[in-house]
Amino acid sequence: MANLEATGDKIIFYQCIGPNCRKKKGKLLGHYIKKYRLEKKVQTGTMGCTDRCSNAPVLHLHPDDIWFSEKDLGSVFKKYILNR
Repeated sequence: MANLEATGDKIIFYQCIGPNCRKKKGKLLGHYIKKYRLEKKVQTGTMGCTDRCSNAPVLHLHPDDIWFSEKDLGSVFKKYILNR
């Protein structure tokens, strides 16, 4: 995982790799990055379990400090990524 202080304003999606999130097999992030051709604008990383298992698979958007479930990924992209 990238050092949060060293990432500045880069857009980074961190995906939880805890056991509950792995079971849910979140795969939409890569789909959205390709769909909107954001490979050069968006980075991805992983994080350990954050005890947000009821929302699995869990993602975190940096630098906006937004935690969300993968089911909300489409609205997060529209609100925070595509409008930049």
